[in-house]
Amino acid sequence: MADLNKLLTPLFLNEGEIRKIIELLFFSYRDFTEGPDKILEKINFGRAHHRVIYFVGKQKNLTIKELLSILKITKQSLSRVLNQLVNEKYIILSVGEDKRTKKLILSKKGQELERRLSEIQIKKIRNVLLKFNEMDINGFKKILYEMVDDKNKEKFDEINKS
Repeated sequence: MADLNKLLTPLFLNEGEIRKIIELLFFSYRDFTEGPDKILEKINFGRAHHRVIYFVGKQKNLTIKELLSILKITKQSLSRVLNQLVNEKYIILSVGEDKRTKKLILSKKGQELERRLSEIQIKKIRNVLLKFNEMDINGFKKILYEMVDDKNKEKFDEINKS
């Protein structure tokens, strides 16, 4: 285990310390996605599929336009992933009120996959958070939130308004 004194230094704004944060983000994200990646690999899916399943599961009747604005990917990139998820019956695609709008919901199969993937990540985060107090956790959340660009904060706030 890393010596926390080497991570917590008064010289926290120098380039070397900021590079440590970059590396911590890299390693923590890699380890955070490892469990779901193994499940996805077995069904020939990747992280793009995971993101689509997660956000379609988060919001009932999400439109393709809304999903594109959350994921910030091209229609072409989404189309490939979404077609695969629809064809393999993880997502149900329906026509909206104006016939041009397409709405997305998870099928039972999609809900089960989303639950399995999220369960791994929730457990990992919960186990880490149990080691810290509320002030530490809120400080961490504030740092992550401030790393998000203002226009993307609006999207985050919108999908987390309840």
